[in-house]
Amino acid sequence: MLIRLIKLYRIRDGVVRLTNIVYIGNDKWCQCLESIIGVRGLTITHVFIPKDADVLRQICLDNELSYTITQNVNNNYDEIVYLEFDLFVVMGHPFLLKNKLLTIADGIGFHPSMLPKRRGRAPINWAIIDGLKEIGVTMFYLDEGVDSGNIIFQHSLPIDYDDTARMLVNKISDLLVANLANILLAWPDVSSSPQTNENASYTKKRSPSDGEISREMSASEAARLVRALNGPYPSAFIVMENGDKLYINEASEYEFD
Repeated sequence: MLIRLIKLYRIRDGVVRLTNIVYIGNDKWCQCLESIIGVRGLTITHVFIPKDADVLRQICLDNELSYTITQNVNNNYDEIVYLEFDLFVVMGHPFLLKNKLLTIADGIGFHPSMLPKRRGRAPINWAIIDGLKEIGVTMFYLDEGVDSGNIIFQHSLPIDYDDTARMLVNKISDLLVANLANILLAWPDVSSSPQTNENASYTKKRSPSDGEISREMSASEAARLVRALNGPYPSAFIVMENGDKLYINEASEYEFD
């Protein structure tokens, strides 16, 4: 889909100020890339995507953006160091940017929690599994730590009773899209505040085997697990007597006649 020009830009001393961006992301948050294409004042110098990012690849092709397929962008240092750009924008990448890259340019990323709470892996899944009533979105400056950089933007969203992981991804994506361009246009003058590490907590990485619904779970716990894995994740499952897995995409803790 070709992105139309958006008339949104910065002027300083009568001159439009351009920010050249290296964008790193995945298909889950593909609308973030779409939201900044054609924004006056922002130029996307290059895009780094994983090999399974078919949507982002097509966006790049449709909009004549140069891109590189990579599993870990830290391995692309020799390519990145020769790019002319000002800022990394990271919207979904499984590896932290190492200091070697961050010495080339500043970086802005995001995390779906109210940092410093719930840093780390699978925060959307864990928010539903843990029965939270709200989830957060935090945009921050990248540093060498895990989701520990200075906070630029933060906003909470309610988790409705029937929300699935896919629904939360959509809600979070909408919030990011509504704010990303303006934040990038404000850079480097965007204000930020440091995180308080004493208040930090962490969520752990999940694997497909963690999706098993066990006999020890309550109906509420099982239903939350199903909702937490409904979306761009391996589904929850039960193991049948013959050892086969039965995958479950919808569940309720209530019985119906």
